[in-house]
Amino acid sequence: MPLFFVISGISAYFSLARRSASQFTKERVQRLMFPFVVGLLIILPVDAYYHAVSGGEFTGSFIQFISGPYFTKFFPFTLNFSPTFFAGPDQGIYLWYLFWLFIFSVITVQFFKWLAKEENRNKLSKLYAVCNRRGGILLLAIPVVLVNIAAVPPYFILPNLLSGYGGWKIPTYFAFFVTAYVMACNPQFEKSVEKSRLLALPLGILASFLWIVAFLIAEADPSGIARHYLSVSTWQALNGWCWVVVILGYGRKHLAFNCRFLQTSNELVLPFYVLHQSVIVAVAFYVVGLNLITIEKFLLIVITSFPIVVALLYPVSKISVLRFLFGMRTKARSS
Repeated sequence: MPLFFVISGISAYFSLARRSASQFTKERVQRLMFPFVVGLLIILPVDAYYHAVSGGEFTGSFIQFISGPYFTKFFPFTLNFSPTFFAGPDQGIYLWYLFWLFIFSVITVQFFKWLAKEENRNKLSKLYAVCNRRGGILLLAIPVVLVNIAAVPPYFILPNLLSGYGGWKIPTYFAFFVTAYVMACNPQFEKSVEKSRLLALPLGILASFLWIVAFLIAEADPSGIARHYLSVSTWQALNGWCWVVVILGYGRKHLAFNCRFLQTSNELVLPFYVLHQSVIVAVAFYVVGLNLITIEKFLLIVITSFPIVVALLYPVSKISVLRFLFGMRTKARSS
């Protein structure tokens, strides 16, 4: 998920470069909020239904579920800003990413537009000079680490590190998003990431190991969670940034090409994300009860759910109304 928000921050830079602030906001509504609402009303009922049935919270058909209980009892969206509001994804199950990316985009658009001006980018010239050195871009982990530490409970409950918003805190995702935009303002950022990949790889492995150790120690000592909060939060954030640099760096080195398949796949990324988990949950509901070993169930779920998602993407990619509702650009009509 940190990589998602980093890519989103970089994409925001290139999108704003050719749009005004109001045009960018309008584009974010169409690209993010339309798929989010479609997901809430049409896609997520499938996910919520099978979770409710498997948990014994509902008995009945899917039609019965969506015609009442889904909207009255199981609707997966709330804006109840309680002290623990940020501790769990109550904004669309797995579609919380679209909701928060939209919020991030709206609240930063004026700052991003200001920062994109050449005279303001020049104010960060010293930072860019350092980042352009081998390993220098790893220094951008500092704001991510500081935010991850500062976002203390109840924003995120430490013993619950593997739940919530993909195991991370919303303020930390915001730090990834903004940091990525700042990085993208430097024309040399791609080369900087590529140069730093070799150093980031062993650091990422080390940070992963130390994060796991710190997490296990904290989990085994619930009475002393506060004593381990600093180390867990630090290694988690450093680990996240290192692996972002590794993935982007090696991608820049070995995957810097384009073809029709990649163009089509890139266009379908968002609809794929909207559809994928609900399909997987539906398939898994029927597979887990089969008399098979775990690895067989896993493989069956994969080889069954992926073709279903791909099949659903075909009409989405071909029908203009569906393209629009799933955040895709509508194709120009041929004369």
